[in-house]
Amino acid sequence: MAKQPPKKTGRKKSATHKVGIFDHISNITDKKAKWEDYSESDAKTFEPFMINRFLSMSYDLIEFINLFQKYTLGKLGKRETFKLYAGILPKQKYYLKYIKSTSEGNYVPELVEYIAKYFESSKTEAIDYLDIYYKTDEGIQEVREIIEKYGLEEKKITALLKVKK
Repeated sequence: MAKQPPKKTGRKKSATHKVGIFDHISNITDKKAKWEDYSESDAKTFEPFMINRFLSMSYDLIEFINLFQKYTLGKLGKRETFKLYAGILPKQKYYLKYIKSTSEGNYVPELVEYIAKYFESSKTEAIDYLDIYYKTDEGIQEVREIIEKYGLEEKKITALLKVKK
């Protein structure tokens, strides 16, 4: 009886497989691939902004990414950014859990408007301010003091300070 070749297991990569963000990060950190091995279409999918965004999710790398961000997002091209990170970052796998904002829509819209008006900022920035203030009781008290300056009744202020769940 003739021996049969072993069965192949695992996911089959198609000829049209595009390199994604996690492939790029793996090529920089774990595999230490070379830019020269990238096809033209793979090189086009390399976006320094997204690489910075995901790498900064690691507490070990956040300060480093912040330090080099001003270079990787303007002065250096894609190729140079890839080579910088591949050359400097230690060879290891990183678990990069994406941290997304959970506060959007948690605050009463009118409160966001008052904070935006007070700080002369956008509503998005006002939500960021509220996220920071709401981390402590003292911060919440400061928000109360800010909206008291607009002459609102105590009942209205209390209603504005409630966070939606």
